[in-house]
Parts: sequence; C-alpha cells; structure tokens
Amino acid sequence: MSKRTGNALGAFLIWVFAAGCGDGTTEPEPVTDMPLTTQEAVALLEAVEGLWNDPEPQIISGSEGSAVIACPLGGQARLTGMGSDEVVADTGRLVLDVTVAPTGCQLSRDGITFTLDGNPGLRHRMEITIVGFFEAFTVEGSSTGTLDWQVADRSGTCEIDLALSGAPDLSGPEPTVSLTQTGRLCGHSVEVEVEPPPDL
Repeated sequence: MSKRTGNALGAFLIWVFAAGCGDGTTEPEPVTDMPLTTQEAVALLEAVEGLWNDPEPQIISGSEGSAVIACPLGGQARLTGMGSDEVVADTGRLVLDVTVAPTGCQLSRDGITFTLDGNPGLRHRMEITIVGFFEAFTVEGSSTGTLDWQVADRSGTCEIDLALSGAPDLSGPEPTVSLTQTGRLCGHSVEVEVEPPPDL
C-alpha cells in the first residue's frame, strides 16, 4: 500500500468513526475551494463601500476619527479615517480616507449575503479636485486590503488592490463625474464603476 493510499484510508476511517459516534446532525464545514465569482466579488466590494456611504449609520460607539457601526444584517464594523470637502475661489476639493474593519459583519448585495471579517480590513482613499467648470480635473485614489468572507457554506479570503480614476461627464444637463476602479479583486481583474459622492 502506498503512503498516499494509506493516508487516504486513514482519513476515511476517522470520518466513518466520527460519523458513527455522532447524532447524524453535524453541520458541514465551510467549503474553501470555491472562490467568489467576478459578480460576487463586485457585489462584496459594493456592499462594503455602502458602509461608509450610508447617510444614516447606526453608531454603536465613537470617538474622534473613529466609529463602530452596526452592519445591516448583524455584526459590526469599525470605520477609521476622515472626509472633507472645501471650495476655495474656483477650486473644489473632496477628500476621503477611510478604513473599514468588519467583525462578523453581515451584508447583502444583489441577492448575495456576505459575512465579513477584517484581515486587516479595507482602506479606501479618494481625492478629487475640480477647477472652474471642469477646466481642470484630477482624481487620485485606491482601495486596498484583505477581507475574510463567507457566503452560505463557502468561505475564503479576498485580496483587494484597486486604483481609482475618473473623468468629467458633461453629456447631461448637469455636469457629473464618472469614476472607475480597476485592478485585482478577489483574484479577478475588474473594472468597476463607482457611484460618485453626493457632493459632486
């Protein structure tokens, strides 16, 4: 008998013994070899971004520059960072630098329910500067970090490394900003449109 066959047989016998001693109602272990699809990965990103875009978060505790908020379906997340916007003469600037560290945070997006933990979390940076009527326009930003996720009986880790870019959109009656994140998301190469902040 080969060593590999012996190991497999030993593992099978242990499983049979454990199953015979149990009451037959043991819960299945989370599946770790089924990564998120591209659609699921984008939904995860948008769900997390919704935490710092929530206009009326349920705050559990807070201090200057930091707050713990309740997640929509259970668990919590710590938000650390700052945001500001200012207009000086003909120049407007919006700055956001926030880190979210979820703990058992349950979120739903596009019919998918996620449970997330920070490992160590996700940092989102954005700086947008507009001069005049878009005579000059610059965008700098990124989303980077790692999150542990669980969806039903699947689980894994999502590494995020996205760069933010943008351009003015003058096609409508009111000028707006088109923002896009590109890079790596949970093992996928993606290009994700970002909802611009309400101040733009």
